[in-house]
Amino acid sequence: MQPTIIKRHYPITTLEFRDFWDICSRFQRVHPNFNSVHYTVEGHQSIILLEEPNVSNVLKRLKQNKEEVLKYSARFYSNRGPRVSDASTFAELQYRPAVQGRKETGLTFYSDCVSKATYYQFEEEIYSNYPFTDDEEVQVEFGKPCEVLALVIDIRGFSVFCEKPEIESPYTCGLMSAFYNMVNHTLQRYPPEMTKFLGDGVLAIWETSAKDREIVVHEALKAALSLRQGWSMVKNSAHFTHGAPQDIGAGICFGLASHLEVGNDYIGRPINIASRLCGACPGDRIYVDRAVPNLPLEIKKQEYLAHIKPYGRHNVWAYSTKPNRA
Repeated sequence: MQPTIIKRHYPITTLEFRDFWDICSRFQRVHPNFNSVHYTVEGHQSIILLEEPNVSNVLKRLKQNKEEVLKYSARFYSNRGPRVSDASTFAELQYRPAVQGRKETGLTFYSDCVSKATYYQFEEEIYSNYPFTDDEEVQVEFGKPCEVLALVIDIRGFSVFCEKPEIESPYTCGLMSAFYNMVNHTLQRYPPEMTKFLGDGVLAIWETSAKDREIVVHEALKAALSLRQGWSMVKNSAHFTHGAPQDIGAGICFGLASHLEVGNDYIGRPINIASRLCGACPGDRIYVDRAVPNLPLEIKKQEYLAHIKPYGRHNVWAYSTKPNRA
């Protein structure tokens, strides 16, 4: 099984160094390639021990030192020690016996070079032998209110296209990767705070203010108008011998939303409307909500009444993506 990034936190209330040592030893038994471990002990006033491979020295120093321990750390290496440069052979366990600012009490683990299957075997001992702090309270985050510009883009008729018998998953992945790369390249002039891939679509969110609102609107609109040309280059690529869906739609809306730190997401009416506008517009148009301010006067647009669910009739600006739009 391929290695993956593993990050874990275990809210263990009390863990002496000997218990921490036992956990480290268990990790080495399950992962014998990590034949070297170096311990670091931090106190509130100073570092008590740094990268010490000899456990007896750690125990002796802890017995002699009266300073309260801030953190135990163990770094695992699959070579003789940290001086050998090989980032792919590194894993770390840490234990914090007391809350410090926003850092949580308990045991944490990080590695990008162990498999989930072997880590699962190691983790079983932690769950079985060490009591966790139970937190039965419902955790709620109401989000940070913010002003946003939302741009939603999707490929027209993608699902129907993928149902063709000659279109298999590697070909679909090729189309999607080309689409995502094209969108990222188009948005790089003034990058959004969040770019979320939504299957055959993309959601881009900019947090705006009076200082950059005009810049954001101009760059988002310019990026949306250039999508047709970028998608034409994808469709005409020699990679896609079975063709590709013909058109791309886009919707833009502006207003108040909330930023949710869990998952780094945004939620709010402007995002919903941008998505509906994107779904309603034909492949040669972009629909922009009338609430979007600071639209560039030099780009030709038309008044239009779009029908979007569940909002009904909605006043928008319609921009043509055909080459003679200006």
